[in-house]
Amino acid sequence: MGPPGSPPAPLRSTGPPPQLPRPAAPAPGGPPGGLTAPQRPAQPPLQQVQLQRPPSKPDLLARQPPALAPTTLAAEVPANALVKPDPPSLRVLEPLMGQAVAGAGPRAGGRIEVQEVVEDEDMGELFDEDDMEFMNKGSGLKAKGKKGKGRKEKVTAEMKREARRQREASRMEKAASRRRDKEEIFEVGDEGMSTDALAELLQVDESDIVRTLFMRGITLSMSQMLDKNTVKLVAAEFDVVVVDSSPTLVTDAAKKRTEFISEEDVDDLAPRPPVVTVMGHVDHGKTSLLDYIRKKRVAAGEAGGITQAIGAYNTEVEVDGELKTICFLDTPGHEAFSAMRARGAQVTDIAIIIVAADDGVRPQTREAVAHAQAAGVPIVVAINKVDKPGADVERVKQELLELNLVPEEWGGNTTMVPVSAKKGTGVPDLLTQLLWTAEERQLMSNPSRPARGTVIEAYLDKKRGPVATLLVQAGTLRPGDIIRAGASYGKVRALTNDLGQTMPSAGPSIAVQLTGLNSVPAAGEEFEVAPTEQAARLAAYDFEEKLKVRRMMEMSGGGSMVTLSSLATVDEDQEAMQRLNLIIKADTSGMVEAIKGALSMLPQQSVVLRFLLASAGEITVSDVDLAAASGGLVLAFNLEADEAVSSHAKRLGVSVKSYRIIYELIDDVKAAMEGKLKLVEERVVQGSAVVKAVFGTGKKRVAGCAVTDGKLTKSGYVTVKRGSGKAATVVYDGKLSSLRRVKDVVEEVPAGLECGLGADGFTEWQEGDVLECYLLVTKSRRLEDARATTAVDVATLQ
Repeated sequence: MGPPGSPPAPLRSTGPPPQLPRPAAPAPGGPPGGLTAPQRPAQPPLQQVQLQRPPSKPDLLARQPPALAPTTLAAEVPANALVKPDPPSLRVLEPLMGQAVAGAGPRAGGRIEVQEVVEDEDMGELFDEDDMEFMNKGSGLKAKGKKGKGRKEKVTAEMKREARRQREASRMEKAASRRRDKEEIFEVGDEGMSTDALAELLQVDESDIVRTLFMRGITLSMSQMLDKNTVKLVAAEFDVVVVDSSPTLVTDAAKKRTEFISEEDVDDLAPRPPVVTVMGHVDHGKTSLLDYIRKKRVAAGEAGGITQAIGAYNTEVEVDGELKTICFLDTPGHEAFSAMRARGAQVTDIAIIIVAADDGVRPQTREAVAHAQAAGVPIVVAINKVDKPGADVERVKQELLELNLVPEEWGGNTTMVPVSAKKGTGVPDLLTQLLWTAEERQLMSNPSRPARGTVIEAYLDKKRGPVATLLVQAGTLRPGDIIRAGASYGKVRALTNDLGQTMPSAGPSIAVQLTGLNSVPAAGEEFEVAPTEQAARLAAYDFEEKLKVRRMMEMSGGGSMVTLSSLATVDEDQEAMQRLNLIIKADTSGMVEAIKGALSMLPQQSVVLRFLLASAGEITVSDVDLAAASGGLVLAFNLEADEAVSSHAKRLGVSVKSYRIIYELIDDVKAAMEGKLKLVEERVVQGSAVVKAVFGTGKKRVAGCAVTDGKLTKSGYVTVKRGSGKAATVVYDGKLSSLRRVKDVVEEVPAGLECGLGADGFTEWQEGDVLECYLLVTKSRRLEDARATTAVDVATLQ
C-alpha cells in the first residue's frame, strides 16, 4: 500500500475497477489517511451508528469500535467491489462500513481479511446447524480457502435472528396444527404407556410432558414408561379425558397388521392359502388338535406339557375329496407368552380359539379373543374335550357371550364347533369351516414380487448358525436372495419346511426355515428381500443404531416403569431401592421376549430388575464376566452351559442356572428379588391383661395383673394403655423386666391366672390399665408386601 495521499491499489477482480472519488482529509481526531475529498455542498452529519449487543448473548463482533468523526458515503458501492477470489479481502470504501464488517475503525483505503468463523464455546451458544445452513444459503457469498475447499463466511446477527424467527414460526405452526388434531378422549390400560406414545396422543412434545410432571415435583426422562394414574394426571393438564380400557391386556403388536399388497401388485394377484393361528388357555388342547390334523405327535415332547414357542406348520388337508393347504401357527397358552399370542394374531387370517368343554373360558381365553378382535380377524371357536366327563358345551357358549362371541345357532356370526382332539370327533367339520371362511375373505397375494413377511421365531444353531422361521406374506422367497430382517441380513443358503425337507422356494402363506443370516433376528420383525447386499447391510446398520439408543434408554431407566407411587414415595434411607442385574440367554429370540415380558410384570417398587443382556444364543464366557462385574445372575432357557463356561463361572462365583419351564424361572427370580428386601419385624400379639393392684414404692413399683386373654411371656414386650375407647392413650411400650406368680419367677402366665410384673424404666402403674403383650418376630417380605408399603394416595398429587 502506498504512502498517504496515493491512489488506492486496484482490486483483483473481473472487469475494470469502479472509479471512486477520493475521501476528504480527516478532521482533527478523525481516522488517518491524509486523503483529500472532492468539493461538494455541505451535508448534514450522519448519526453515529452504535452496534447493539443482543441481550444475554455475547456480541458476534468482539471488539468495541472507537468513536468516529461524522462523514458521508462517497458513492454507492457495487457488490463486486467487496470480494476478490483469493485471498478473500475487502477494500475499505468508508470507515463506517469497515466498522460494520470488521468490528473496528480501519482507515479509509485499507484492506481487511474476511476471516473464517471459528465456533468457540461462546459462538456455539449463538447459532446452531440450522442457523448456519440458513445463513450460508442467504448470504450468497462463497469463498475458497486452502486447497480450494469451501469455507463458512462471517454471518450477521440479523441473519441469525431471522433464521431463529423462521424456525420458531414453523414450530408454532406445527404445534397449532397438533392442537387442532389432538385426541379429546382415549383409553389407557393397567400397563400404562410411554411418554412418547402419550405425547403423540396429546399432540405435544415429550418435553412438555416432562415439564408438566417436573412442576409437580416429579422428575423423569424422556421415553420412560408411565403408569395409568400418571397418564391421567398429565392428560388432565391438557384438558384430555382418559378412560380405563378393558382389564384384558391387548398389546399394540396385535393391532399392528402390515398391508403387503400395493397398487402395482393388483394385476398379478393370485389366491393364497389361509394362515390360521390356534390360541387359547394353557392345556386346553391346542397342540393336540394340530397333532391330529398333522398326524404327528408334538405335544408329548413339550417340556412341562405346555407349548413355549410358536410352531409354524404347512399342512395339506382333504375336504370333499380335494387337497387344500393351510398354514397353522400354534401359540403358547401360558400367561407369560402374551407377546407371542399377539404376534400370532398380527399375521393371521383366521383365529381358532380353543376352549375346553370341561373347564370353560379362562384368563388366557379372554386375552386370545381380545388379541384376535384387536387384529380384526374372523374367529372360529373349537370347543374341545367334549368326550371328557363334566363337558358342558352349552355352558361354554354362554360364557363366550360375555366376550361378544354369539354362536350362529343363536343368531350370531361366530362359528362354534364341538371337537375332540383325542378322538378326532368334529375335526373335519372344523376344517371345512376354516376353508369356507377363507373363501369368503378371498385371500390374495402377488407371488411374483420380491418376498416380504414376518419373522415368527429365530434361534442360534451350533452347526448351522442363525436359523429363522419366516412366514412369507407376499412374493416368493428363494435360495440366493439377499434379505434383511431388523438388524440381521444375509444371503439365503437353504430353505426347509417344518419336517426338515429342503424347499426350492416359498410363496405367500408358507412358513419356512432359512439359514444364512449374520445374526439372530428378533421375533416379530418384518423381513424383505433387498436388491443388493450393500443395501441390506446399510438398512440393518441403521436399524441397529436405533436399537442401541432404545437399549440405552432402557438401561438408564433401570428397566422399571415410572409410577406416581414410586416417584412420590421418599424412602427413609436411600438404600431401600435395590437392583437385581440379569443376563438372559435363551434358545430363541421369541423366548427371550417372553421371559423379559413375564419378569417385567413382577412388582418392582423396592427391587428393580435390570436386564444387562437378553439375547438368543449359547452361554459364553463374556456373559459370565459381565455377571461377575455387575454382581448379576445368568439365567438360561433351553440351554446348558458347556464345561468351560461352567468352570469359569464357578471360579468367579457367578450363578448360572438353566430352565426348561418358564414359570420355574419366574419363581426363582421372584425369590431372588425378595432376598434383597430388608427383613422386617412383625408384631405378634400373645395376650392381654388388666392391672388390678399396684404394689411397692419408688423404682420397685410392680403391677398385679389378671391375664384375660392368651398369655403373658417374660421375653415379650408390653403396651400399656390408659383410658377407654377412643380416649385411651399409650403410656408405655417396652420390654418386661420381671414376671412372677406369687413369689416364683415364671416364663409365662396363661389366661385366667394372676401375676405380678415389672417393666424396664416404667413405674407409673394405675389400677385399670390395660396391657397387651406381644413378640417382635423378624421375617422376610414378599414383593407384594413391599408394593403395598410403598403405595401412596395419588389423589394428593392431582
